[in-house]
Amino acid sequence: MKKTFLVPFLFLMSCSAMESTTPTIDTENHRFHANIESVESRTYLTEDILLRWTADDRITIFEGTTRNKQYKFLGETGDNAGDFDYVKAGFGTGNEVDRHYAIYPYNSATKLSESGVITYTFPAQQNYAVGSVGLGANVMVAATQSVDDYDLTFRNVGSYLLVKLYGTDQTVESIAITAKGGEALAGKAYITPAYSDVPTTEMVGTTPTVTLKSESGVTIGKTADTATAFWIVLPPFTASQGISVTVKGYYGGTQTYDVDSEIVFNRNKYKTLTRELTLPSNGTGMGVGGWGDGENVEGEI
Repeated sequence: MKKTFLVPFLFLMSCSAMESTTPTIDTENHRFHANIESVESRTYLTEDILLRWTADDRITIFEGTTRNKQYKFLGETGDNAGDFDYVKAGFGTGNEVDRHYAIYPYNSATKLSESGVITYTFPAQQNYAVGSVGLGANVMVAATQSVDDYDLTFRNVGSYLLVKLYGTDQTVESIAITAKGGEALAGKAYITPAYSDVPTTEMVGTTPTVTLKSESGVTIGKTADTATAFWIVLPPFTASQGISVTVKGYYGGTQTYDVDSEIVFNRNKYKTLTRELTLPSNGTGMGVGGWGDGENVEGEI
């Protein structure tokens, strides 16, 4: 079955915003309607591996200016579209731009240039969620046609690695993904949204490892047929020397799986790594299979 993803969004309660005394486009706050890239951009993963919105999700909207404003989702958990209302804005007015830009998740430090490039920081740690990417991990952006357009079509920025683990009496605390060639998996990035087109991403940061963590531990299925899914969001990139996947047991020990061949992680698509876990003994790598033909949304390691 072909599987696709979609993206998440999060928001806070409203507080009064500090507005400039000089009127600009930024002095009005509008209600925006958020649509989703075909079937590829929602908030939590359903049984069909589709993402939906979560109640009170928060996004940043650059409302006709480079000023970062926080908006919140007005719908319910499980909705695939809905409206966003203004919450608050940072200080200042920002410089005017010719359309509205938006990004999930909200972060007050996220910036927009006058040329429409968003500066965003991919986190080095993501939090485990059952059957989904962690809340706030799946970056998505949108751009309207003009400042008179309030419909946002969000598109996924990242690629994904689905790690499926199985084993008898095994509990996972964390999974660390490292690019063996040193490519950046976390840190500062320049993201360029486009109206009616896919976004592009340039990594500026240099952190080659991203970790998925569970505070309470995840007990995995015992067989390959009941393997437990762990979703990790990655920036689109080519792992020139492959990747290393290190699993840390909740009760101690680590086990590492190495892929030594080049791997291309395309935007809005995912690769799958399925392995048996045999902790607490330390693993040193368990060999790999093929990635598939690279044509499909899913590729198996």
